[in-house]
Amino acid sequence: MYKLETKDTDYMTIVLTHKCRRACPFCTDKYRGREEYITIENVEKAMNFAIENRFKDIILTGGEPTEHPNVVKIAKKIKEYGFNLILTTNYDNPSVMKELDGIVDSFNVSYYGQTELPNQLDYKSDITLSTIIWQERFPTMSDLDKFIDKYENRYYLKFSTLNFANDWCVQRRNVDYLDDLPNSKFVRAFEFHAAQIYRGHVILRCDRPAIKNNVKAWKMFPDGEITNIWTRTSTEENVKNWKISKYK
Repeated sequence: MYKLETKDTDYMTIVLTHKCRRACPFCTDKYRGREEYITIENVEKAMNFAIENRFKDIILTGGEPTEHPNVVKIAKKIKEYGFNLILTTNYDNPSVMKELDGIVDSFNVSYYGQTELPNQLDYKSDITLSTIIWQERFPTMSDLDKFIDKYENRYYLKFSTLNFANDWCVQRRNVDYLDDLPNSKFVRAFEFHAAQIYRGHVILRCDRPAIKNNVKAWKMFPDGEITNIWTRTSTEENVKNWKISKYK
């Protein structure tokens, strides 16, 4: 379940693979499409790093993490270490998601207009339905309200505006009516980011500037590199204040 009070220093992301069947224009994975899979050895390295830095949550992502042939084995391994485990998925592999039920603590299901979605009543693990707000998807406040009416009794809901991944996102990220949503309030999410609460649901406002933050969440890529930036270009200077030299 999405928690506003979560901080960047509370969690670590593990990219299981860059493989994905989709070609979403807003994707933040710069290596999308590579058929590259993390090894169990690198997962164990990530766990040692997470223990040393006292992380609480582990997030499995991609690409599409359920494309990894050993995703269930990896999830079980992480749970052996006692972490809260979250998996982000586009629900392209429902049978794999069902195998992970009860192992993963929470699923973050990205909604892209799928006609079939998992039923929370059939799952032990929590399911959050996560969707992006942009003008073409939710042209009016009424369209957003209809979506909430349809799904709020079935899932936890989380929204965000488009990020700065590319020009396509930048051109579409402003949604005029969001600032005028009735009875909404602005709060901080992840300690440094702007968010809005509307009808009890979180809208992460990626279109608004974040509070300056020199502490970033850590990520492991499939090749085993640990970095706190989006791409695989970590340097000694970038990580000099963290005790991770033995993990490089």
